[in-house]
Amino acid sequence: MPTTLYKYTFKTLAGLEPLLEKELLDAGCTNPEPVKRGFMFEADEAMMYRLNYTSRFGIRLLVEVLRFRFADKDEFLKNIRAFEWDTYVGAEKTIAVDAVVTASPIFNNTHFVELLTKDGVVDFFRNRCGLRPSVDKDNPDLLINIYINHDECVVSVDSSGKSLHKRGYRIASHVAPLNEVLAAGIIGLSGWKMDCDFIDPMCGSGTILIEAAMMANNIPAGYYRNDFGFMHWQTFKPAMFERVKKEAIAQTKEFEFNIIGSDRSDDSLKAAHTNIRKARLDRDIELRRMNFFDIAPDSPAHIVFNPPYDARLPIENSRDYYKKIGDTIKNQLQGSKVWMLVGNIDLWKSIGLKATLKIPLLNGMIDSRLLCFEAYQGSRRSAAGQNQHPDVEEKE
Repeated sequence: MPTTLYKYTFKTLAGLEPLLEKELLDAGCTNPEPVKRGFMFEADEAMMYRLNYTSRFGIRLLVEVLRFRFADKDEFLKNIRAFEWDTYVGAEKTIAVDAVVTASPIFNNTHFVELLTKDGVVDFFRNRCGLRPSVDKDNPDLLINIYINHDECVVSVDSSGKSLHKRGYRIASHVAPLNEVLAAGIIGLSGWKMDCDFIDPMCGSGTILIEAAMMANNIPAGYYRNDFGFMHWQTFKPAMFERVKKEAIAQTKEFEFNIIGSDRSDDSLKAAHTNIRKARLDRDIELRRMNFFDIAPDSPAHIVFNPPYDARLPIENSRDYYKKIGDTIKNQLQGSKVWMLVGNIDLWKSIGLKATLKIPLLNGMIDSRLLCFEAYQGSRRSAAGQNQHPDVEEKE
């Protein structure tokens, strides 16, 4: 019996597209086609389970179920009503609709499209069985995605449910926690080869540390998560999903080096300790109470951190603070490669060092840069070639 292939769109965060593309190719997806902040591709049902469970860099995996053109809202509604929605859920389940509208001569309000889609789904069930599903915007059994471009509509169902950045290990947070997918992306973009110690010297609630430990041990990104959107569908195959999980877990490994986090805040360290224990990584990650400016690694390490910036964490004398960060890198971190996510671009120059790479990223809605600094021991030439990074665009 031939394998059924489905059309998928996997979305990610801006700037992480190269990482997601490599992840898709490594998983066995062929010819992923770039779209805005993601990729389209065809694959079987097992791949849907595999990507939701293992992907570090994706946030939502959409499955296309319907595509049509329409001349007016009545024709749009007719197509929505005609789809066999009971393929995925029964009338006793809950639904929600998320819409994106681009250059439509018919619709200029996404909320109206969402309401019209909901009405069409409800009409289908009323006509089919006399019952109707309820709407649950927070935790629906079926999340429907509508994408309208001019006169074409693509209807997809969200196989992930809640965004995949919600790994399941964060139960405590301090100020301004980092999105888990962004944290994984920063590590991926930094090109860490897992052949040396990894240090986050401003670890906050521990997100970067946990993502690094999961990568180092090859723990699936969805390992701590117990719910995905597809698990609520009538098409869900539990035995297939269990096989996918078992295959992924069998590929975990031991990490030979150290993962070390430090922070000057007791509250941050308490939150980090709670999350690390939840992830059962307390044997893999060492926490220390320490000011960044006292850092003195025993040997060159791979250092990644997200320092405070005044847009989210007001600090006094920001420019002096960032100058002191630069002085510390230059004087105390020779031989290490240092990566910083900077959310206030005006503070770059205060660091006083030339960044060898500047990668544009969005931290929420904050325009940010991932900066790489290298304080070389000996000549610059002798350090070349260490910890090569993925191909990324460098911008000022």
